[in-house]
Amino acid sequence: MDLKSKLKQILLKYTRLIKFGIVGAINTILNYLVYISLVYVNVNYIIAYATAYLIATTNSYLLNNFWVFKHKSKKHVKKIVKFVFVNLIAMSFGELGLYLFIDILGIHKYIAGLLIIPITAIISYSLYKTLVFKGD
Repeated sequence: MDLKSKLKQILLKYTRLIKFGIVGAINTILNYLVYISLVYVNVNYIIAYATAYLIATTNSYLLNNFWVFKHKSKKHVKKIVKFVFVNLIAMSFGELGLYLFIDILGIHKYIAGLLIIPITAIISYSLYKTLVFKGD
């Protein structure tokens, strides 16, 4: 592999990582804003979190699939099933964490929503990389 090819490969790797970070930031903000908005209007925090997570997850799939990883295959069904599975796992950990933070430890709902973000982000990223976008 020549130098030009190596540089192009490195640039592609970091460009994708930067784009993934941008998508993550957008989804984190979207998720949290929907969550606190729903909690503010007295929606149960579990329902608010699930709703916010669903909206952010849909956005995440679209941006990651078409912008970050530029997946061009028309065979999305298998990837979507994996993506939904990964996000159900991450959301379940998020719901469990919110219950622990709010109902067991007495942490305010808004603060608990912030505390759960890095936990679900680590779970999601790890599973996206190994299961959903593997090889993309």
